[in-house]
Amino acid sequence: MTVRWIAACAVGFAVALVVSVSAWLFSPVAPAVSAVVFGACALPPGLALGWLLCVAPTNSAYRADSDGDVETHWITEALSGTATDLVVVMGLGLVVVSITRADIPTVLLLTALILLAFASCTTRYTVQRHRALSA
Repeated sequence: MTVRWIAACAVGFAVALVVSVSAWLFSPVAPAVSAVVFGACALPPGLALGWLLCVAPTNSAYRADSDGDVETHWITEALSGTATDLVVVMGLGLVVVSITRADIPTVLLLTALILLAFASCTTRYTVQRHRALSA
């Protein structure tokens, strides 16, 4: 388990390093300050990503609910994952827009987020349904 935590920390520091280097390369004013600030802000989400990739798969046990039917469970799990996907994509999008100073129309961003949510939920629901029915 210690190896998994070390790997999670390594992922977190790698994410922070990539964001720091990107901020340093794209910042027109005070690149060192931008690199430090963006790296410090990227470290907690990077550590969370490392935990999600390295530690969580061994700690998350399936909990069978007696409430509702199996389709309710599938859609609940799919929507939960969709919320996580949206938070990750919005955070990464914010980092990219902040670093590159891109001016993207709001309607385009919101449309992309809605389409991403639909695609994520549909894909997650289909995968869970397929896994349950093929088992």
